[in-house]
Amino acid sequence: MLRESRGLSLTATALRAGMSKSNLSKIETAQVSSSIATLLTIAKALDVHMGRFFVESEVMPTHVLMRNGKAPLISRGGSVYGYSYEALALEMPEKLAEPFILTIRPSDKRGVFRHEGQEFNYILSGRVRITVGEESFVLEVGDSLYFDPRLPHSFEALDRKLVRLLLVFTYQQSSKQSNNIS
Repeated sequence: MLRESRGLSLTATALRAGMSKSNLSKIETAQVSSSIATLLTIAKALDVHMGRFFVESEVMPTHVLMRNGKAPLISRGGSVYGYSYEALALEMPEKLAEPFILTIRPSDKRGVFRHEGQEFNYILSGRVRITVGEESFVLEVGDSLYFDPRLPHSFEALDRKLVRLLLVFTYQQSSKQSNNIS
């Protein structure tokens, strides 16, 4: 188990993650499923990237190939508003970015989000209003927006049409990783 291999007790990890020992135990034993936000919190407590939770062997993959239409749907904060997220590189551990295809239907509620890292959006279809802080931007196919997601931000599908965008979250580089490329 990843937690044990890092020399951490259930109690210490739960404390670091700001959750109950009971809830963490249930997540570890797959008695309950958890949101991506919760997994990110646990990963931060373990000082690993969230992708480590989805790797079945100790051999680290060198790549992730995702065929068209085969990306798994996952739950993220926007899922409660109806947004759907297709994970494009979930199986790649130790990554500095997390790419998704985000789909927003015109009937989806408008959520307001804030999180760490950085965020990149590239519009694949439809028109969307993205509000970041006090500024609003209308983006169309081929447009992109890169911003600081610590600011409150939201998405709104326009023209009563489905919106699909490439959404990439970046993480801060771990102190254990190196910038050196050989």
